Amino acid sequence: MLGYPETGVTVYQTPDTIGYLYSPKLGNTNFRVTLDGVQVPDSGYFVMNQNHRLTATCENKVIWKLALEKQVYYSCPAVADDGTIYISTGIFRHTDWGTLYAVDPDGVIKWSYDCEYNPYSPVIGREGTVFIQDFHNQVYAVEPDGNLKWKFTEFDKPVHIWYDMGQRIPAVATDGTVYIAADGLYALDPETGDRIWRFNPIYSKCCRQSPVIGPDGTIHIFIHQYDFYAVNPDETQKWHAQLDHEEEMSFACPAIDENGRLYIGAERGLPGFVYCFDSSGVRQWKYLVKGDGRRTVRGSPVIAEDGKIIVATKSGGEEIPAKIIALSPYGTKIWEYIVENFHGPGSADDVYSTPSIGADGMLYFGSETEHFYTLNPDGTLKWKIQLAHGINWSSAAITEDGTLYIGTQALTVEEDPLNGGNLYAIRTESMGYAASPWPRFRQNHKNNGRYNGQ
Repeated sequence: MLGYPETGVTVYQTPDTIGYLYSPKLGNTNFRVTLDGVQVPDSGYFVMNQNHRLTATCENKVIWKLALEKQVYYSCPAVADDGTIYISTGIFRHTDWGTLYAVDPDGVIKWSYDCEYNPYSPVIGREGTVFIQDFHNQVYAVEPDGNLKWKFTEFDKPVHIWYDMGQRIPAVATDGTVYIAADGLYALDPETGDRIWRFNPIYSKCCRQSPVIGPDGTIHIFIHQYDFYAVNPDETQKWHAQLDHEEEMSFACPAIDENGRLYIGAERGLPGFVYCFDSSGVRQWKYLVKGDGRRTVRGSPVIAEDGKIIVATKSGGEEIPAKIIALSPYGTKIWEYIVENFHGPGSADDVYSTPSIGADGMLYFGSETEHFYTLNPDGTLKWKIQLAHGINWSSAAITEDGTLYIGTQALTVEEDPLNGGNLYAIRTESMGYAASPWPRFRQNHKNNGRYNGQ
């Protein structure tokens, strides 16, 4: 707690005017100031006409914070069966390399591995192997001890477009096969890194997002902008669908429900959309994110236990703040939560962070407001905390003991002269994820992008 007067007994004279001012430290919530048991504003004054009791309390949510050498941009933590947390740094076009870290549950770095170019989010495969793709689409397989197992670089089209937005993250099938998006969809052998096959009907085009795997093993991927494919594990095409307009595109990862329906965030310039396709590729509905048509959807959809589809949006500037929107399975809006423009007039405090739905039904997400949010299932705010002046594009992993892990950028010299990043461990009341088909980014905290049958 910051402010004055300090805790303790102070003697004043009658009728002294006593000023006070308090604010919570970073990482604290449920801030409350009381005068003689009655809640009062955070700052103000009172007249000493009798004995008074002034108290200021708050709840610390941060268990630990680990400073990292570079900023954590999109990277979302992956958590292994032994509790090891994997996180990567440096993903942005203005930095030339980044690092994969293995961190123990106490916040101590076990080892690190430097990638040639900026890496995206790590994925944990069978036997604990960590797969990670970098900005040039190269794929690294790293053993649980930090040693490189193999590296894949043999693309059919080595020089292809590297998109600034979105992530390219491997998907891992139940048999261990690793699927990656680059100049098409590749299937790789998890033990050797050898290519099994490549799928790309639009040979010269590249992928803007990551593959996901459905209940029956079908792999789903966007190639180029608005072409959406379902591919069988034997490389054959199952179906092909398209978004409504050739300028529409998706940087987000689809979410899949128990019936194989796919929910996809998309955009066309400034307007944002959410699509629903059934398991045969037939479009069921399309939702326009309203508000002058300027909120785009970069975060990926997730699915609540009751079937609600949850999406986050970017802002459209000062007058059009970002939102969290809950849709019915039929594409109608149930509620929305407005994310304030924390940085003041003219700021664009976007939400790139895909919400994670906890076993307690709460929604957990970060934003460019420097804050981390928890919403009730009805879309009302439960609590929020400021995280060390860093904006947050990462998405949270939640373990069964209620610990939540998320990465941030550290943007101020006062916080970190190297302009580095942080990995946070945050205390929650959620013991893991909601028992829904797709409760977080990439479905589970191994980030494997695979429907797991819940």
